Amino acid sequence: MTEDDLCRMSATDLLPRLKSGEVKAAALMRAVLDRVTRLDTETNGIAHMDPDLAMAEAEARDKALAAGEAPGDLQGIPVTAKDLLKVKGLPMEMASYAFEGQTPEDDAEGIARLRRAGAIPFAKSATPEFGHKVLTDSPINGVSRNPWDLSRSCGGSSGGSGIAASMGFGPIHISSDGAGSGRIPASACGVTGLKPTWGAIPHETTPDVFGSLTVIGVMARTVPDLVLGFNAMKGPDRRDPMTFGSTTGPIHLPADPRETLKGLRLRVVMRTVNDWLDPEVEAAVQGAVQQMIDAGARDVGQIDNPVYDINNALIFMRGYQYARFGHLMETHGDRLDRTAKMSLTANPELTYESLAKSMKARTDIFHEVERQFDGADIYITPTITTPSLAADQKQDEPLIVDGVNHGALREAWYPYTVPQNASGHPAMSVPVGMSSAGIPIGMQIVGPWHSEERLLSIAAALEAMMPWADRWPPAAR
Repeated sequence: MTEDDLCRMSATDLLPRLKSGEVKAAALMRAVLDRVTRLDTETNGIAHMDPDLAMAEAEARDKALAAGEAPGDLQGIPVTAKDLLKVKGLPMEMASYAFEGQTPEDDAEGIARLRRAGAIPFAKSATPEFGHKVLTDSPINGVSRNPWDLSRSCGGSSGGSGIAASMGFGPIHISSDGAGSGRIPASACGVTGLKPTWGAIPHETTPDVFGSLTVIGVMARTVPDLVLGFNAMKGPDRRDPMTFGSTTGPIHLPADPRETLKGLRLRVVMRTVNDWLDPEVEAAVQGAVQQMIDAGARDVGQIDNPVYDINNALIFMRGYQYARFGHLMETHGDRLDRTAKMSLTANPELTYESLAKSMKARTDIFHEVERQFDGADIYITPTITTPSLAADQKQDEPLIVDGVNHGALREAWYPYTVPQNASGHPAMSVPVGMSSAGIPIGMQIVGPWHSEERLLSIAAALEAMMPWADRWPPAAR
């Protein structure tokens, strides 16, 4: 078995070999480290890794197994984590010169749970500064590029996670998602991405556990690998009160996930606040929906196009960013990302009126999302309105396609992903085709709170009917 073979295997396929000792954790880790070194020169998806530290941990896993210690559920699986999350011994710079060299002495709880399960968090994936935008570039890390076309963006803010999953830099990748940050790059890079229910995975390190829109998520090439990562991290933690309603029991995919589609009531929402959708994206989503219907699902019809007050709802996020990073304008203002500075200077003082509007907007979004489940079990949208944008696209510049200005990115490119962060609902993106330019197209599936098992089973059914894991981007070949 070659190093390339190891890197192209899913965690689900690797685990029996790792647990039996047929494949050594050290051999797998060496293969992944070499692959990153060899292939990430242009995609720029990995911000930090420590090969010596990773190899030492992999060798320790092998020695413990040889000594008779029971293997963990994720024995020896290499894992990347977004560079906004704490990983013991690896820098957490948040793509900012302001935190250059900062290295935590402990793990975030989700990472700690992965490590206790036997996984090896070996690298930090690229993000824009503070994760403030849906494109992945920063002054300290440069531009991260789409493995399917290096002239295009990988999306963001978990763009490095999307690259790592697409390129085979390990099987499981830990993201975060505050406005679509995990689902957008999953769509752009042709992999699966899960944004769980608010509180399903502890996010105890965020300064605002009560009001944050951001959750920890998972990205992978396959749905079973998503399940492995989610199962390892989910469950209550006393430091995060939002987790108290989550469960510790593992999710199980059915033997034939296509059975999940029989009788499934689905609703398709093609447009919300956007007035334009790429015809190729619309056709790919319709094609996937038709396959679901052919397998036994039932389209229960459209409810009036939902309209979400996204801008007011995101006052929460801007207020959080200002409270956490606003002081850096004085100390590092000349070295901050241009649009990061804009987000830290625009309306920094929240008024009672703006706070009240934001709370109402978030409540209204929750009710609007819930309304989509009237008579339906799930609803489906495109993940983004058009496949990956140009690598030099700016966050504050409009979406322009074929010379037509479709407006600001938030409303024109990713209007489908923000509502679930405000409302807390789980959502995920799965690949459903390729554009004529060879760029992946993703479809979003949204469910009621704590319906991850159903969403993942539906995604597994789609994976069985229209497999995508055997497609590798040109940069990975």
